[in-house]
Amino acid sequence: MSQISRRERISVTLLLIASFVLFSLYSVATPLFEASDELWHYPFVQHLAIGGGLPIQHKDQTDAESPWRQEGSQPPLYYGLAALASAPFDSSNWREIRRVNIQGDMGVPTRDGNANAILHTQAEAFPWSRAALAAHVARLVSILLSTCTIFFVYLSARELSQGMVATAHLTPLTFRLASMIFAAFVPMFAFISGSINNDNAAVMFSSLGLWWALRLMRVRTLTTQNAIIAGLITGLGALSKSSSLGLLGLFGLAAVFAAVDWPRWQDRLMVKVRTVIGWGLILLTVTALISGWWFVRNVILYGDLLGWTAFLDVVGRRVPPATLGQLWSEREGFIWAYWGVFGTLNVIMPTWIYYMLNGFAVLALIGLASAIVQDIRRPKAKNHIHFKPAILLCLFFLALTFGGLIRWTTLTPASQGRLMFPCIAVLAAAMAYGLGRIHRIALWLGCMSLMCVAIAAPFVYIAPTYAKPANGWRERLPIALNANFGGTIELVEASVGPSSVTPDSEPIIQFNWRLTAAPTKNYSVFVHLVDQNNVILAQRDMYPGQGSLALSEHPSGFLWSDHYALRVSSLAPPPKTLRWRIGVYDFENGQRLKLPNGNDFVEFGQIQLQDKPNQPNANIDDNGLLYFDNGVVLQRYEVPQTILHPGEKFTVTVDLAILPKQRNALQHDDNVSIQLLDNQARKVAQRDLTLSRAELLAANTARSLTLDIAKDAPPGEYKLLIVMYTPDAKKGFPKIGAYDSRKQFMGDQIELTRLRVQ
Repeated sequence: MSQISRRERISVTLLLIASFVLFSLYSVATPLFEASDELWHYPFVQHLAIGGGLPIQHKDQTDAESPWRQEGSQPPLYYGLAALASAPFDSSNWREIRRVNIQGDMGVPTRDGNANAILHTQAEAFPWSRAALAAHVARLVSILLSTCTIFFVYLSARELSQGMVATAHLTPLTFRLASMIFAAFVPMFAFISGSINNDNAAVMFSSLGLWWALRLMRVRTLTTQNAIIAGLITGLGALSKSSSLGLLGLFGLAAVFAAVDWPRWQDRLMVKVRTVIGWGLILLTVTALISGWWFVRNVILYGDLLGWTAFLDVVGRRVPPATLGQLWSEREGFIWAYWGVFGTLNVIMPTWIYYMLNGFAVLALIGLASAIVQDIRRPKAKNHIHFKPAILLCLFFLALTFGGLIRWTTLTPASQGRLMFPCIAVLAAAMAYGLGRIHRIALWLGCMSLMCVAIAAPFVYIAPTYAKPANGWRERLPIALNANFGGTIELVEASVGPSSVTPDSEPIIQFNWRLTAAPTKNYSVFVHLVDQNNVILAQRDMYPGQGSLALSEHPSGFLWSDHYALRVSSLAPPPKTLRWRIGVYDFENGQRLKLPNGNDFVEFGQIQLQDKPNQPNANIDDNGLLYFDNGVVLQRYEVPQTILHPGEKFTVTVDLAILPKQRNALQHDDNVSIQLLDNQARKVAQRDLTLSRAELLAANTARSLTLDIAKDAPPGEYKLLIVMYTPDAKKGFPKIGAYDSRKQFMGDQIELTRLRVQ
């Protein structure tokens, strides 16, 4: 390898310092436990720091006994490093600052806040002390690990740039430095780097492994020493995250490329095979010596090598496992989560930023494609890509990481692009090279745009999300309510709100509140949209202050403003007249605070639920309510009765059709089931019918199903469900998943509406 120039050393050092500062900025801007899964990662660290030992996972474990949740199934290296660093600091008050927002919208971006996973206290404020200080020291371990990752990204780019011929638009040095930028300044990578997360160790060892594999191919010498080092990297990576075992495949392929001289691959073939096998045995032995005990422990405790059973028992499974079609429908969120979805996956940037960054990625792909075409057409050109084994190794690593992620995502909801960070060195190098092949201006704009977004995000998107409301109202509102709940919390004013809504809309209403006495509990607020039969069509529950206020910590006279966005289901049947209903309650026991008149809610306003405007060019492809995986579409449904009685019959009409492009895919008859269930999932009525494939192919099928309500059905609100399934008893009557009009997965038991039995 050529000598490193002074200019390159200075540039690399400055970028490493900038990376450390950027990661620290995200760490400071993000309140404790508001990063992805940090709510559960830190308890594992704290447990080890006080000498608690490795957790043993089991079903139905509670937060009180196992606050690490699914993360207790993770390999322990990262947690041990963070525990070692934070152990000197008193963390005994960690549960006092980890007050979980039970009603928080974790994983769901909303228009009305409630993004915080924690009800934060002054105990977290700077200057940090006790558990807050211990947690920030654990975050520092992540920052250092990720700074090392950026250095290994540079070393990998340096290996890839060997033999690269400088052009007017791209030099080897520019390629190396740009690769560092396209890794460090990915906002999501910086965000995770500033948090307590074992991915930071796994990504570092993966990036180190890629560099060592590329170096191995360059030196073309399979020695015992480099086999031991490869085993060390793999073993330590596997003790950080089980997915790092993929490094075995990476090193195996690198060893083959290093041993074989491809133009004369048959020369001394058996000697080369024995060399690769011997080298691989050393790799496996060292890996097993370092990490084998962890996998043996998994087999003894949980019955499987990787411990996936225990992990899935806690975090939850996809039942049934996701299809490729379902995963494809999640592609937008997957890509966004690579660039930056902050908080607990519920704080997003404006959509134009994702489109811009995606645009640069597409441009880079075009540049890479043009380089490959040029390499094929003009293999002796001075600036050709030299499509060498190193490129194949990177593609293999990318495919290995993505394939493992797809497999994991079919089992549990994990469609997050950030899980591709183990191969961030490959992705960053591809961005740098592809944009550089387009033009130096494209490369410069890509780097500068990414850097600007990464630097702005903590100030513009993260910190404001968790800012608590000040004592005061934003503005005066026109509707005076003066509803005093429990003599403590007064709803003073409200906005008018919209006069009409349509299915799949999200009306917003505002309130001004006042404390007339100091609360003794942290009360929650509910906001409902109810119809003339008091059936709830939309609702929103959260702590005050957009989910951020612990009212028990505020004095009498405290003022604040709130706004609530209630999503009306896309399946809600119009027309209806709706009213706003608001109340205050204790989430722990469900007890509502009373008004002076004895009611436990205030109701006002009138909103019309109307049909969506007709679309003149609408067709079956874009005018359905539900799209099932078998190609069947629910175009509309009707429920003439809104009030039901025990023992009576009622009719539901469903209008079903088959998507034209799915006509040949429908191979057999399926069944559709309409069910009526109470809030405890007890079924009081059901009717199934067979969907004739011939009828669906011939024309739309509007069918009426008559259901008999159980005579002992108690009064109350019931859910009307539609379920489609395959009538195959041997396979357990598998249900068929469905998507809404926005192509978002809805599940396989879809609530159409709610009805009241009285």
